[in-house]
Amino acid sequence: MNSDEILSVVADIGNLYTRVGFTGDDFPRWSTFTKCTETFQFGDEALGVGNTQQILDILQPFNSDLYEQLLSKIYEKLYVQPKDYSLLLANNFQSKQDLQKVIEILFESMEIPNFFTIRNAVLATFSAGRSTALILDIGAYSTTASAVHDGYTLLKTQLQAPIGGEQLNEPFKQYIVGEYNQFKKTCQARDIKQSLLTYETIDTNPQYELPDGKFISIQQSQLLEIADKLFYNNENFKGIQHMLMDIINNSTNDIKQLLSSTVISTGGSSNIPGFLNKLQTTLSALAPPMCKVKLVMYPTNQNRYHSVFIGGSILASLSSFQSLWVAKSEYYESGKFSIIERKCPN
Repeated sequence: MNSDEILSVVADIGNLYTRVGFTGDDFPRWSTFTKCTETFQFGDEALGVGNTQQILDILQPFNSDLYEQLLSKIYEKLYVQPKDYSLLLANNFQSKQDLQKVIEILFESMEIPNFFTIRNAVLATFSAGRSTALILDIGAYSTTASAVHDGYTLLKTQLQAPIGGEQLNEPFKQYIVGEYNQFKKTCQARDIKQSLLTYETIDTNPQYELPDGKFISIQQSQLLEIADKLFYNNENFKGIQHMLMDIINNSTNDIKQLLSSTVISTGGSSNIPGFLNKLQTTLSALAPPMCKVKLVMYPTNQNRYHSVFIGGSILASLSSFQSLWVAKSEYYESGKFSIIERKCPN
């Protein structure tokens, strides 16, 4: 199969954000919230439809009707037809049943020509130019630590914790007053967090201007207490540093040092000022004497923020990848979902 013959879209549909573009793109062409209203207005569009409009989740729990609407919107926003463009989709699904339903939509309803899916951790690894790495993915609602070796996620060592960037928004909601629906209130709190939260030492307490023109000022000690929720060790959560060290310690000796020296942190919360230095320090303090911990640094915060999409864009552009696509004809000839399990095993 000639790589020039395959036109493809890359999509990373997460619990909070959706990022899409074409194979070979450096960054997504369309990035939006993975949310919609009852009238199927998605993401940023949903912010302008009034304060009482209900905002619907697509993935929590999985809603196949809403997911189909989003898939259609993706091709519409990219100004292409599904029947003309294949799709590489990041695997964010909680169950095989959810993935199977999406594949049915893509091949049977939207009639895309080819499909492939691969796990987020692998794509994040590829985006950093590696094939083996220890991935820390701080998502919106959960954090996942994964070992990737030679392009495959070692699922038996994967760890997940129910804490993510959205939990760090909660303390900032107390400063938001007025007629806002929950979606808009959360967006405002997220903006405050992104503007003020830091692990760095600063001389003055930072300020933030609210939409009504008023300013709020939060003490540095309060900000650090909020930020440290990702590292705090308690009965319910060991802290992200312990998640990573548990994977290193439980890995086989032949890849233990390679994983510890190739730690990659992705997700919006990885861009909090001072976060990477804090992670490096805490991991180094926990590591055994002969185990050197080193973080892989992306060239920009945008690379870290969009790492899964970027990895997919790189992968789908490789000539060696083109034979891995699952064609629509293969889907029908091989018993549908079974071909996905064979060609997309991870």
